[in-house]
Amino acid sequence: MSTKKKGKMKFIKMIIRYGILLLVIAGLVFIVQYRISTTEKIVYVAPKPSVRIEKPYIDTIEKDATFPTYIEASDMIAVIPFVQGTIISYDVKVGDYVYKNQVLAKIDPTLFEQQLIQAQSAYDAIKSTFDRVEALYKKKATTAQNYDEVRAKLYAAQAQLELAQVQMDYSNVKAPVTGTVLMAPQSTGNVAAAPNPIAVIANLNSQIVNIQVPEKYYDIFVKNKDKITINLSRPQSDATTTARLLSIDPYIQAESKVFIVKAKLNGDLTYFRPGMYALATITYERIENVYVLSQKAKKLDGAVYYYDEADQKAHYLAKELIISTDENNDLFRVPEKYSNYSFIVEGQNTVFDSQKVNVITTN
Repeated sequence: MSTKKKGKMKFIKMIIRYGILLLVIAGLVFIVQYRISTTEKIVYVAPKPSVRIEKPYIDTIEKDATFPTYIEASDMIAVIPFVQGTIISYDVKVGDYVYKNQVLAKIDPTLFEQQLIQAQSAYDAIKSTFDRVEALYKKKATTAQNYDEVRAKLYAAQAQLELAQVQMDYSNVKAPVTGTVLMAPQSTGNVAAAPNPIAVIANLNSQIVNIQVPEKYYDIFVKNKDKITINLSRPQSDATTTARLLSIDPYIQAESKVFIVKAKLNGDLTYFRPGMYALATITYERIENVYVLSQKAKKLDGAVYYYDEADQKAHYLAKELIISTDENNDLFRVPEKYSNYSFIVEGQNTVFDSQKVNVITTN
C-alpha cells in the first residue's frame, strides 16, 4: 500500500475514534440531564426562630443610684489623760465595749496622794486659824481686815485641796462615754501625758455615712427629699442595712462638683464598723402601680418586638412608641395601651419584622 493511502486510512481511523468519544460524552450528558430533570427537587426551609414572650404586669419602679462611701462613727472620743504619770494598770483592748465612767487605765497616784495630804494639812491648819479668828471677830475682839484675810486664805486652801482631790481622781482614767474601743495605743509602763490618748471610743450604735453625690442629682434629690430611702451594702459580703437621711448639703463643692448626703445607719449594724467601705443605694423616686416589663425585652437599639397570636409573627415596635423616663436598671414602664401585648423577651435580636416565630413558653 502506498504511503498516500496509508496516511488516508490513518486519518479516517482518527476521525472515527474522536466521533465515538464525542458520542459517549453526549450520551453521558444526556443521562445526567435526564436524571436531574426527573429527580424531585428539595427545597430548604429555614426553621422558625424560637422566642419567649411575656406580658406587662403591674409593679413599682424605683429610681435609684449607687455611690461608694465609708462608714464613720458619729462620735469618736479620744480619751486624753488630764494628769501625767506612769501607767500602772491598763485594762482595755481594741474591741472592748466599755461603759461611761469605767476605769480604762490607772496612773501611778503616789505624787497625787502626797499633794492631797499636803493640801489637806494646809487646809486643816488654816481652818483652825479661821475658826479662832471668826470667834474673835464675832466678839469684836479682832478687826474685819484680819478676819477677811484669814477667810481668803481659807478659800485658797480649800481650792488647793479640791484641786489635789481632782488630780487624784484623774489618776484613774475613765471612759467619758459608753461605746466600743477603736484604738488602745498605750500599755502598762508607758508614761501617760497629753495629747497622747489612752484610748479612742466610738458609739457603734451611732454610725453615719457622708455620701459624695455628683452635682447632676442635686435638683432631684432636693425635690424628693421626703421620699428618699437609703440602703447600704458591703461588696463581697451579704451584709446589708438601712440608713436614715439626715441632711443634704445646701451647696456644691466647687473643685469636685459633688454634694454631701449625710445619713445615719438605723438597721442591723452587726457587720458594719467605722472605716468600712460600703455602697450606698439612694432611692429617690417610686412610681407605683404601673405596667412594667423587664429591660431584657429591649433590643440593642431600644426597640421591642411583640408577638401576634393571630398570624404567629413578630412585629417591630420602634422605641419612640414606648420610650419613657420611668425606668431603672431592671424595669421600664409600658404605656397602658400596650398592656395586653405579648412582648418577646428572649430571641428578639435574631428575628425580623413580620417573621413567623415559634413561642417556647409564655408567661
